[in-house]
Amino acid sequence: MYNGLFINSNQSAVIAETNLQNTNNQLGQSLNELSSGLQITGAWVNPAGYEIAQGLNATGLGITQATANANNGNSLINIASGALSTIQGMLGTMQTLATNAANGTNSTQNLQALQSEFSQLASEITQIASSTSFNGLNLLTGGSGSTIGVSDFTFQIGTNSDTATSQISVSIQGVAAGLLGLASSGGTVINSSLNNVNLVGSTTDNTSALVALSAVQAAINQVSGISGQLGSYQNRVTQIMANLQTEGTNTSAAYDNIMDVNFAQQTSQYTLLSTLAQSGEAMLSQASTVNQGLLNLVRAI
Repeated sequence: MYNGLFINSNQSAVIAETNLQNTNNQLGQSLNELSSGLQITGAWVNPAGYEIAQGLNATGLGITQATANANNGNSLINIASGALSTIQGMLGTMQTLATNAANGTNSTQNLQALQSEFSQLASEITQIASSTSFNGLNLLTGGSGSTIGVSDFTFQIGTNSDTATSQISVSIQGVAAGLLGLASSGGTVINSSLNNVNLVGSTTDNTSALVALSAVQAAINQVSGISGQLGSYQNRVTQIMANLQTEGTNTSAAYDNIMDVNFAQQTSQYTLLSTLAQSGEAMLSQASTVNQGLLNLVRAI
């Protein structure tokens, strides 16, 4: 503790100035936090907390992108599923045409009309398969997969490089008419029931129509299986998206808890520091008069 009066130094003023400087430093930090909304405005404030927060921030950014990836994957599957639904409807029409052609009451002209519509639908199926795409990627042509007739897609739905936990692979079988056993890739009918014999035959021989009907039913089952598989993929992606959303929310909350300022607490602290600063300034002014009193005492001697 300081006692005594000295002309060459003013310890009271030094102590008051030191306390005032410390208060002003804390007041500056408080203002910084209130103005920025952050309780950790730099690594120097809380090195450990800052490091943890930056890790959480990086994870959060990764989760955001993984969620976007999953959304894109979901969109890709939706587009493919929509096209398959259209093709399934067309196959239903082809089944009706073949069933009609199998009836012995059709004339040759009737059968030719049925064949024409049947072939046009087969060509249109190939067209839909060729034009269905997402971001320039063909989905239903079956030309880019590791297996002939299958297109493979990989979705990065995690934040690390472990493919077992951060990626899912989706395989979509091609549905061009040729891959369904209905036509070649160019749309030309290649099945004997649709080409050599066709639906066109004598009114007493409908074997070709029955073969065509069997081929169409097989194609319907094939497309149904592909649609079901895509539905399974879609359910999985939907679950992943829900999990990512929960993980992202929790990660963001953890980051905010470390970095964000508590305004109520910091406002109270700022008020206290402001009062201390004013008091410190008053005390520094008072301490500065000590030497003046000593001089007055010397003059009285």
